[in-house]
Amino acid sequence: MKRLIPLLAVLLLLGGCTSSCQDTEAVSTAQPSSSLAPEVEQSAKPTPSAKPSPTPTARPTTMPEPTATPEPSAEPTPTPPVYDGPDDEEVLAAYRSAVEAFWWFQVETLPFDPADSREVNGVTYYRVDYPGIDSTASLRGYLKSLFSDDLVEKLLPYDGTQYVDIEGALYVQDGGRGTDVTRGAETAQVLRDGDPNRCTVRVTVEVLDPEQDGAVVDTLTFDFPYEKVGEKWIFTDFSLVR
Repeated sequence: MKRLIPLLAVLLLLGGCTSSCQDTEAVSTAQPSSSLAPEVEQSAKPTPSAKPSPTPTARPTTMPEPTATPEPSAEPTPTPPVYDGPDDEEVLAAYRSAVEAFWWFQVETLPFDPADSREVNGVTYYRVDYPGIDSTASLRGYLKSLFSDDLVEKLLPYDGTQYVDIEGALYVQDGGRGTDVTRGAETAQVLRDGDPNRCTVRVTVEVLDPEQDGAVVDTLTFDFPYEKVGEKWIFTDFSLVR
């Protein structure tokens, strides 16, 4: 019996320790769950939304071509003057007619009828035989279609005696100087300077040496202005070159 008493005491001690230890373990086990509650509450609070970051604009992968600098506009081309005058061939034809007309006064006369003559103040005149020219008025009118008034007056003065009217017909004195034996062939060309009312006939003539069998030793150049005066195209300066 004495041996059982101590054994019971030990069992009681062990029983009490077990209960107390279990309670202690329960408390210890429960403490963590109670300590986690604040953390759960904190995590439950809404997190303030972050400010949206601006979306970066994507840069082009290739560099844009540089814009070409516009070149300054060219100055407008000036409009050439309107030209409605004679062409080169017509001008050269007028030159040939002018040479012929000057010829009638300085080299040979207009053709005439030797059988039809009149004597005036001791001078014998012969009737001109040329189509379209049968008086001093018609001759002057033809000259004015080729030359300026000043040139016409030098060729056919109103008080002249080379060509005269007799009994309503045109008569002329016979005579002439002939051609210059020192002048050879000539060439003519038309020059223009942009003036629509003017051009120039340039004539180049050979100079011959009779002592060298007529060999060409030089050339001479003459410029004759052909201009629009009023409604007509005429020579304002002229002469024979041979």
